[in-house]
Amino acid sequence: MELLSNQNHLTNRQFAEQIMESIKERHGVDLYAIFSNDALSERKKARLARVRLLEALLTEANEPNSGAVDLDAADFDQDTALAQMLDTEIDIEPNLSLTRSDANYVMSLRGDGVREYLTMLTKRFENMQTAKTPGQLAIELTASGLISVGVPMAWEVIKALRAGQAVMAAIRTGISNIGMKTAIGAIVVVLVGFLLYMFLDNPKKILGMVINDTDEHLVVKNWEKGVDGKKDGDLYMAFGHMANFMQDNESGLVSPKVQIRARVNFGPDEPDNLVFAGIYFADRNVGIRGAEGVMIFSSPKVRIAHLFAVPYFEDNGTWMGFVNDGEDIEKIYKDFYARRQVSMSRTERNYKLGANVNAPRGGVVSCIASIVQ
Repeated sequence: MELLSNQNHLTNRQFAEQIMESIKERHGVDLYAIFSNDALSERKKARLARVRLLEALLTEANEPNSGAVDLDAADFDQDTALAQMLDTEIDIEPNLSLTRSDANYVMSLRGDGVREYLTMLTKRFENMQTAKTPGQLAIELTASGLISVGVPMAWEVIKALRAGQAVMAAIRTGISNIGMKTAIGAIVVVLVGFLLYMFLDNPKKILGMVINDTDEHLVVKNWEKGVDGKKDGDLYMAFGHMANFMQDNESGLVSPKVQIRARVNFGPDEPDNLVFAGIYFADRNVGIRGAEGVMIFSSPKVRIAHLFAVPYFEDNGTWMGFVNDGEDIEKIYKDFYARRQVSMSRTERNYKLGANVNAPRGGVVSCIASIVQ
């Protein structure tokens, strides 16, 4: 994976504006105007931007001589898939899948490398949304170090890999099986989320990625109840609000919802072994407070909490650890906040837990966390 060193001189907002200007020129969608509209909440901005951009891309793809192929899938419910991605109260981020070798690289990043990786992904997603064929999109995905965007695509790729196809061919097959319409929809969801995070002027916000390299699907129970500070579930915002949160299916569209899907192993040290990652974006509210909170990932075997903290006056930080059923989530937040570090790694109960924020100071923060079995 090649990081975009030539973009390092730009601020996050300047980088987002550069991409949005390109989108306006290519597709006629003015994301700047949507994101700058103070009459809209962040969630409404994201939803409107996603719908407008997807409509423009699909209109272009349906034009004669557009070169687009495999827009529709014969045996996949694209309308349901798009509704699940776009028609939600909270902005949902689909899972990303990576080969284990690429996931290990991402988990090794520290400092500015954390921010640069997420910046690189944003640029790659801009390239992906212009793809017209499964083959073109497969090339852009592999250039990003990704195998799929969204578990339904991943599920089709996995089936193709198990049938003996090479990775690039399997990705192309997976995209064809769900249809380009669904694939581009998932890409637009992620791209708009990244751009909105970079564009917003709020000085205390965090974009996070959590990698699940375990055999267990991870769920944050009743997370929807905690996006604005309530303590009714396993997501708790001490300050600020959760603007975007990870959610996907275990496999197909009718399978149970999870936050991050379990890994897929084809055999020991197989290069095609896959791990999955979820994305979240937390932002501050009005006032002199930052974006701080904790989420608890559960499976039948474990409960692991992840703290993210971008305080208004104190140092940024993160922490991860096991917690017990019934523990008060606000107390977990306070305990973990006191332990927070810029970079942490520890082994507990045969799980390796790691988390890194890009810097102790500054209000536009990136975080990469991981749970490895």
